[in-house]
Amino acid sequence: MSQLRSFAFVIPAVLLFVIFVAYPILWVLQNSFYTETRDGSVVLAGMANYTEILKNPTFWIVVRNMALWGLITIPVQMIIGGMLAYFIERHTDRFKSFFRTAFFLPVVTSVSVVSIVWVQLYAPYYGIAQEYLKLVGISLSYSPIGDSKSVIYALIIVNIWQWTGFSMLMYIAGLANMPSEVFDAARVDGAKGWRLAYDVIVPMVSPSTKSLLMLGIIGTLQTFPIVHLMTSGGPNRASEVFGTFIFKQSFILGDTGSGAALSVIVLIIALALTLLQIIYLGKENINKAGVKPKEKQA
Repeated sequence: MSQLRSFAFVIPAVLLFVIFVAYPILWVLQNSFYTETRDGSVVLAGMANYTEILKNPTFWIVVRNMALWGLITIPVQMIIGGMLAYFIERHTDRFKSFFRTAFFLPVVTSVSVVSIVWVQLYAPYYGIAQEYLKLVGISLSYSPIGDSKSVIYALIIVNIWQWTGFSMLMYIAGLANMPSEVFDAARVDGAKGWRLAYDVIVPMVSPSTKSLLMLGIIGTLQTFPIVHLMTSGGPNRASEVFGTFIFKQSFILGDTGSGAALSVIVLIIALALTLLQIIYLGKENINKAGVKPKEKQA
Protein backbone atom coordinates (compact mmCIF):
# COMPACT_ATOMS: atom_id res chain seq x y z
CA MET A 1 0.00 0.00 0.00
CA SER A 2 2.86 2.34 0.83
CA GLN A 3 4.39 1.69 -2.60
CA LEU A 4 1.12 2.65 -4.29
CA ARG A 5 1.09 5.89 -2.33
CA SER A 6 4.66 6.57 -3.42
CA PHE A 7 3.72 6.05 -7.09
CA ALA A 8 0.77 8.40 -6.63
CA PHE A 9 3.17 11.22 -5.74
CA VAL A 10 5.33 10.46 -8.80
CA ILE A 11 2.48 10.30 -11.33
CA PRO A 12 1.99 14.12 -11.68
CA ALA A 13 5.68 14.64 -12.45
CA VAL A 14 5.65 11.76 -14.95
CA LEU A 15 2.57 13.16 -16.68
CA LEU A 16 4.15 16.60 -16.95
CA PHE A 17 7.31 15.08 -18.41
CA VAL A 18 5.37 13.00 -20.95
CA ILE A 19 3.10 15.86 -22.04
CA PHE A 20 5.58 18.71 -22.16
CA VAL A 21 8.91 16.96 -22.90
CA ALA A 22 8.65 13.41 -24.26
CA TYR A 23 5.66 13.91 -26.58
CA PRO A 24 6.97 17.14 -28.21
CA ILE A 25 10.36 15.52 -28.82
CA LEU A 26 8.78 12.45 -30.42
CA TRP A 27 6.42 14.65 -32.46
CA VAL A 28 9.30 16.74 -33.82
CA LEU A 29 11.34 13.60 -34.51
CA GLN A 30 8.45 12.11 -36.50
CA ASN A 31 7.87 15.31 -38.48
CA SER A 32 11.55 15.49 -39.40
CA PHE A 33 11.04 12.47 -41.68
CA TYR A 34 8.09 14.00 -43.55
CA THR A 35 7.70 16.87 -45.99
CA GLU A 36 4.77 18.81 -47.38
CA THR A 37 4.22 18.87 -51.14
CA ARG A 38 2.84 21.78 -53.17
CA ASP A 39 -0.68 20.40 -53.09
CA GLY A 40 -0.61 20.37 -49.28
CA SER A 41 -0.23 16.61 -48.80
CA VAL A 42 2.37 15.22 -46.39
CA VAL A 43 4.65 12.50 -47.71
CA LEU A 44 7.46 10.45 -46.24
CA ALA A 45 10.82 12.06 -47.03
CA GLY A 46 13.17 9.82 -45.08
CA MET A 47 16.53 11.51 -44.49
CA ALA A 48 15.97 14.09 -47.23
CA ASN A 49 15.26 16.89 -44.74
CA TYR A 50 18.51 16.21 -42.88
CA THR A 51 20.47 16.09 -46.14
CA GLU A 52 18.92 19.37 -47.25
CA ILE A 53 19.83 21.08 -43.97
CA LEU A 54 23.43 19.85 -44.05
CA LYS A 55 23.81 21.03 -47.66
CA ASN A 56 22.36 24.45 -46.85
CA PRO A 57 25.22 27.04 -46.59
CA THR A 58 23.25 28.92 -43.93
CA PHE A 59 23.52 25.92 -41.60
CA TRP A 60 27.30 26.19 -41.53
CA ILE A 61 27.09 29.96 -40.98
CA VAL A 62 24.89 29.17 -37.97
CA VAL A 63 27.39 26.60 -36.67
CA ARG A 64 30.18 29.17 -36.95
CA ASN A 65 28.11 31.82 -35.20
CA MET A 66 27.17 29.43 -32.40
CA ALA A 67 30.81 28.42 -31.93
CA LEU A 68 31.90 32.07 -31.74
CA TRP A 69 29.01 32.85 -29.39
CA GLY A 70 29.91 30.11 -26.94
CA LEU A 71 33.69 30.48 -27.11
CA ILE A 72 33.53 34.23 -26.47
CA THR A 73 30.54 34.81 -24.20
CA ILE A 74 31.03 31.94 -21.73
CA PRO A 75 34.66 32.64 -20.66
CA VAL A 76 34.28 36.44 -20.82
CA GLN A 77 31.15 36.38 -18.66
CA MET A 78 32.80 34.06 -16.14
CA ILE A 79 36.00 36.15 -15.94
CA ILE A 80 34.26 39.52 -15.62
CA GLY A 81 31.59 38.08 -13.33
CA GLY A 82 34.23 36.52 -11.09
CA MET A 83 36.22 39.76 -10.89
CA LEU A 84 33.08 41.75 -10.03
CA ALA A 85 32.09 39.22 -7.38
CA TYR A 86 35.54 39.33 -5.76
CA PHE A 87 35.63 43.12 -5.81
CA ILE A 88 32.16 43.45 -4.30
CA GLU A 89 32.61 40.81 -1.62
CA ARG A 90 36.17 41.58 -0.55
CA HIS A 91 36.66 45.28 -1.23
CA THR A 92 33.31 46.92 -0.50
CA ASP A 93 31.71 47.26 2.91
CA ARG A 94 28.84 49.72 2.78
CA PHE A 95 27.52 49.44 -0.79
CA LYS A 96 27.45 45.70 -1.45
CA SER A 97 23.70 45.61 -2.04
CA PHE A 98 23.91 48.57 -4.42
CA PHE A 99 26.66 47.03 -6.56
CA ARG A 100 24.96 43.62 -6.60
CA THR A 101 21.69 45.17 -7.75
CA ALA A 102 23.33 47.48 -10.30
CA PHE A 103 25.27 44.71 -12.05
CA PHE A 104 22.43 42.19 -11.84
CA LEU A 105 19.79 44.60 -13.18
CA PRO A 106 20.42 43.80 -16.89
CA VAL A 107 19.66 40.11 -16.21
CA VAL A 108 16.09 40.88 -15.11
CA THR A 109 15.54 43.60 -17.71
CA SER A 110 13.16 42.73 -20.54
CA VAL A 111 14.91 41.54 -23.69
CA SER A 112 12.76 43.92 -25.71
CA VAL A 113 14.03 46.87 -23.68
CA VAL A 114 17.63 45.68 -23.98
CA SER A 115 17.24 45.35 -27.75
CA ILE A 116 15.79 48.85 -28.17
CA VAL A 117 18.49 50.43 -26.01
CA TRP A 118 21.38 48.72 -27.78
CA VAL A 119 20.00 49.43 -31.25
CA GLN A 120 20.08 53.11 -30.29
CA LEU A 121 23.56 52.74 -28.79
CA TYR A 122 24.81 51.23 -32.05
CA ALA A 123 23.03 53.82 -34.23
CA PRO A 124 25.36 55.63 -36.66
CA TYR A 125 26.14 59.35 -36.24
CA TYR A 126 24.18 59.86 -32.99
CA GLY A 127 24.64 56.56 -31.10
CA ILE A 128 26.58 56.65 -27.83
CA ALA A 129 29.00 53.99 -29.09
CA GLN A 130 29.80 56.20 -32.06
CA GLU A 131 30.44 59.17 -29.76
CA TYR A 132 33.03 57.19 -27.79
CA LEU A 133 34.69 56.03 -31.01
CA LYS A 134 35.03 59.65 -32.12
CA LEU A 135 37.16 60.31 -29.03
CA VAL A 136 39.83 57.99 -30.47
CA GLY A 137 39.48 59.34 -33.98
CA ILE A 138 37.16 56.70 -35.40
CA SER A 139 34.02 57.83 -37.23
CA LEU A 140 31.67 55.18 -38.57
CA SER A 141 28.84 55.87 -40.98
CA TYR A 142 27.10 52.56 -40.32
CA SER A 143 25.80 50.59 -37.37
CA PRO A 144 27.84 47.55 -36.22
CA ILE A 145 24.66 45.46 -36.41
CA GLY A 146 24.18 46.56 -40.01
CA ASP A 147 27.49 45.16 -41.25
CA SER A 148 27.80 41.43 -41.95
CA LYS A 149 31.39 41.33 -40.67
CA SER A 150 30.74 42.92 -37.29
CA VAL A 151 27.13 42.04 -36.50
CA ILE A 152 27.76 38.77 -34.64
CA TYR A 153 30.39 40.42 -32.43
CA ALA A 154 28.08 43.37 -31.73
CA LEU A 155 25.37 40.95 -30.59
CA ILE A 156 27.88 39.02 -28.47
CA ILE A 157 28.74 42.26 -26.65
CA VAL A 158 25.05 42.80 -25.88
CA ASN A 159 24.71 39.25 -24.57
CA ILE A 160 27.81 39.64 -22.36
CA TRP A 161 26.47 42.92 -20.98
CA GLN A 162 23.10 41.38 -20.15
CA TRP A 163 24.24 38.11 -18.57
CA THR A 164 27.53 38.91 -16.81
CA GLY A 165 25.52 39.82 -13.72
CA PHE A 166 24.28 36.24 -13.50
CA SER A 167 27.86 34.95 -13.45
CA MET A 168 28.65 37.53 -10.79
CA LEU A 169 25.78 36.28 -8.63
CA MET A 170 26.91 32.65 -8.98
CA TYR A 171 30.45 33.57 -7.92
CA ILE A 172 29.15 35.65 -5.02
CA ALA A 173 27.38 32.52 -3.80
CA GLY A 174 30.61 30.56 -4.22
CA LEU A 175 32.66 33.14 -2.33
CA ALA A 176 30.08 33.22 0.45
CA ASN A 177 30.76 29.52 1.09
CA MET A 178 34.51 30.13 1.47
CA PRO A 179 35.56 30.38 5.12
CA SER A 180 37.50 33.52 5.99
CA GLU A 181 40.19 31.32 7.55
CA VAL A 182 41.21 30.22 4.06
CA PHE A 183 42.03 33.79 3.04
CA ASP A 184 43.83 34.44 6.32
CA ALA A 185 45.98 31.31 5.93
CA ALA A 186 46.77 32.17 2.30
CA ARG A 187 47.88 35.67 3.23
CA VAL A 188 50.05 34.32 6.05
CA ASP A 189 51.74 32.08 3.49
CA GLY A 190 52.42 35.10 1.32
CA ALA A 191 49.73 34.56 -1.32
CA LYS A 192 48.32 37.79 -2.74
CA GLY A 193 47.11 39.31 -5.99
CA TRP A 194 46.97 36.92 -8.92
CA ARG A 195 48.65 34.15 -6.90
CA LEU A 196 45.86 34.30 -4.32
CA ALA A 197 43.23 34.25 -7.06
CA TYR A 198 44.79 31.39 -9.03
CA ASP A 199 45.84 29.11 -6.15
CA VAL A 200 43.02 29.72 -3.67
CA ILE A 201 39.95 31.42 -5.07
CA VAL A 202 39.66 29.69 -8.46
CA PRO A 203 39.80 26.12 -7.02
CA MET A 204 37.37 27.01 -4.23
CA VAL A 205 34.72 28.41 -6.59
CA SER A 206 35.09 25.59 -9.14
CA PRO A 207 31.49 24.33 -8.50
CA SER A 208 30.19 27.73 -9.61
CA THR A 209 32.47 27.63 -12.66
CA LYS A 210 31.20 24.18 -13.67
CA SER A 211 27.59 25.26 -13.27
CA LEU A 212 28.18 28.38 -15.36
CA LEU A 213 29.89 26.31 -18.05
CA MET A 214 26.93 23.95 -18.37
CA LEU A 215 24.37 26.77 -18.23
CA GLY A 216 26.41 28.78 -20.74
CA ILE A 217 26.45 25.99 -23.32
CA ILE A 218 22.71 25.42 -22.91
CA GLY A 219 22.06 29.15 -23.13
CA THR A 220 24.17 29.42 -26.29
CA LEU A 221 22.10 26.75 -28.06
CA GLN A 222 18.89 28.47 -26.89
CA THR A 223 19.90 31.93 -28.15
CA PHE A 224 16.97 33.53 -29.95
CA PRO A 225 15.25 36.64 -28.51
CA ILE A 226 18.10 39.15 -28.65
CA VAL A 227 19.08 38.14 -32.20
CA HIS A 228 15.50 38.00 -33.45
CA LEU A 229 14.65 41.43 -32.05
CA MET A 230 17.84 43.25 -33.06
CA THR A 231 18.75 41.78 -36.46
CA SER A 232 16.38 38.87 -37.21
CA GLY A 233 19.44 36.95 -38.37
CA GLY A 234 20.62 39.59 -40.83
CA PRO A 235 22.20 41.25 -42.61
CA ASN A 236 22.53 38.56 -45.26
CA ARG A 237 22.05 35.91 -42.53
CA ALA A 238 25.39 36.87 -41.00
CA SER A 239 23.94 36.77 -37.45
CA GLU A 240 21.75 33.71 -37.92
CA VAL A 241 21.60 31.35 -34.93
CA PHE A 242 19.84 28.04 -34.43
CA GLY A 243 16.75 29.67 -32.96
CA THR A 244 16.21 32.16 -35.79
CA PHE A 245 17.07 29.57 -38.44
CA ILE A 246 14.50 27.10 -37.07
CA PHE A 247 11.92 29.89 -36.80
CA LYS A 248 12.38 30.96 -40.42
CA GLN A 249 12.39 27.42 -41.81
CA SER A 250 9.26 26.39 -39.90
CA PHE A 251 7.06 29.49 -39.73
CA ILE A 252 8.23 31.90 -42.44
CA LEU A 253 9.12 29.47 -45.22
CA GLY A 254 6.55 26.92 -44.02
CA ASP A 255 9.04 24.04 -44.34
CA THR A 256 8.14 22.27 -41.10
CA GLY A 257 10.02 19.13 -42.10
CA SER A 258 13.34 20.96 -42.41
CA GLY A 259 12.61 22.93 -39.26
CA ALA A 260 11.94 19.71 -37.37
CA ALA A 261 15.10 18.11 -38.76
CA LEU A 262 17.13 21.13 -37.68
CA SER A 263 15.58 20.92 -34.21
CA VAL A 264 16.62 17.27 -33.95
CA ILE A 265 20.16 18.17 -35.02
CA VAL A 266 20.31 20.84 -32.29
CA LEU A 267 19.02 18.29 -29.77
CA ILE A 268 21.74 15.82 -30.77
CA ILE A 269 24.41 18.53 -30.44
CA ALA A 270 23.05 19.47 -27.00
CA LEU A 271 23.03 15.84 -25.84
CA ALA A 272 26.59 15.29 -27.11
CA LEU A 273 27.91 18.41 -25.37
CA THR A 274 26.07 17.51 -22.18
CA LEU A 275 27.55 14.00 -22.24
CA LEU A 276 31.05 15.42 -22.70
CA GLN A 277 30.52 17.77 -19.79
CA ILE A 278 29.29 14.97 -17.54
CA ILE A 279 32.25 12.76 -18.44
CA TYR A 280 34.83 15.54 -18.09
CA LEU A 281 33.46 17.14 -14.96
CA GLY A 282 32.88 13.74 -13.40
CA LYS A 283 36.48 12.70 -13.90
CA GLU A 284 37.67 16.04 -12.60
CA ASN A 285 35.61 15.63 -9.44
CA ILE A 286 37.02 12.13 -8.87
CA ASN A 287 40.60 13.31 -9.30
CA LYS A 288 40.12 16.27 -6.97
CA ALA A 289 38.53 14.04 -4.37
CA GLY A 290 41.67 11.96 -4.33
CA VAL A 291 40.02 8.68 -5.34
CA LYS A 292 42.49 6.42 -7.08
CA PRO A 293 41.82 3.39 -9.30
CA LYS A 294 41.52 0.17 -7.34
CA GLU A 295 44.59 -1.38 -8.92
CA LYS A 296 46.72 1.48 -7.57
CA GLN A 297 45.39 1.36 -4.03
CA ALA A 298 47.02 -1.92 -3.17
